[in-house]
Amino acid sequence: MYFDLHCDTVTVLNREHARLARNERMVSLEKGRTLKNWAQTYAIFMPDHLRGPEAVEFYEDNLAFFRREMAENAGKVSSAVRYGDIAGAWQRGEAAAVLAVEGGSVLAGDITRVEKLADDGVKFLTLTWNGKNELGSGNDTQEGLSDFGREAVGELERRGIAVDVSHLNDKGFDDLVHTAKKPFIATHSNLRAVCGHKRNLTDDQFREIVRRGGIVGINFCKAFLNDDKEKAGFPDLVRHIERMLMLGGEDVIAMGSDFDGTTVPEGMESVEKLADVERYLLKAGLGEKQTEKIMGGNACAFFRRMWG
Repeated sequence: MYFDLHCDTVTVLNREHARLARNERMVSLEKGRTLKNWAQTYAIFMPDHLRGPEAVEFYEDNLAFFRREMAENAGKVSSAVRYGDIAGAWQRGEAAAVLAVEGGSVLAGDITRVEKLADDGVKFLTLTWNGKNELGSGNDTQEGLSDFGREAVGELERRGIAVDVSHLNDKGFDDLVHTAKKPFIATHSNLRAVCGHKRNLTDDQFREIVRRGGIVGINFCKAFLNDDKEKAGFPDLVRHIERMLMLGGEDVIAMGSDFDGTTVPEGMESVEKLADVERYLLKAGLGEKQTEKIMGGNACAFFRRMWG
């Protein structure tokens, strides 16, 4: 099985007036057809400059695009809001599509919009991108969560949307630790001890996600894999995974490619290459059981625990 926790494909395809079935980007149904039991999280990426009604309009436009693509490709892919939907799609030979949002500006400072997102089927909300929004500060800024951000975390948990810390800065992470009551996740983040980019998690942050029963998706971004991004490749995936395992992450490590949102190493440049990642991990000696967990088992288990 294959479960990727993050891509920016929906926003990119909508902007380019392209289609999910077949396109020139990293993710398409055509490219993924060779993957048996494939679930893909599609994040609506909210640019940092959008606020208020403009942010709401942007979200609604991309949500409509996502829904059109699900309808036009019925029988090939179906949206999933609980684990049973994923399992059902796979039984029918379809791909499963999970909806997420990257950027808390989608709420437009209105706490009642959390319910709207939940009703829309959003399962993950990345609190920030690199800058600042109404919820808090991303990794290019210095402040933590705002009061509204703390309130939003509680409402997201109540409405069944998992809080995603990828892009959140260290102060914001610390604030979240003292705010969150349920597991939170990092859909597309690596480890700072292996690659020093500030977008990556510290060991203590990773341990906190482990302690809370969350998941962490390995990001394929060159700059997050290796301090010398031009040397980034498959061996770096193993380096991050091995340290995550050392930190107690056996049931936490997942895939979070960031397809169509970043520059990735040669050999990882599209969704069908997940099968090559799987083969490399097996060749590197991680073992069949552990590799299966990383490629999709841990993400499925999290989905089942959270949403049944």
